[in-house]
Amino acid sequence: MPPKIPLTPDQQRIRVIVLSFPLLVATSYVLFKRLYLGEEQRTLKPGEKIASRPA
Repeated sequence: MPPKIPLTPDQQRIRVIVLSFPLLVATSYVLFKRLYLGEEQRTLKPGEKIASRPA
């Protein structure tokens, strides 16, 4: 494996933007649906699991 070359500050900024932009878009869309389209917030009922494990 070749040695890693350190990123310049500009490259670091671009990396942060590229990695954070999808998260910003997704959370903004969920907030838009809740506030303007009236969608209810998803909640868990008591005792309900977040994800099921494959058998």
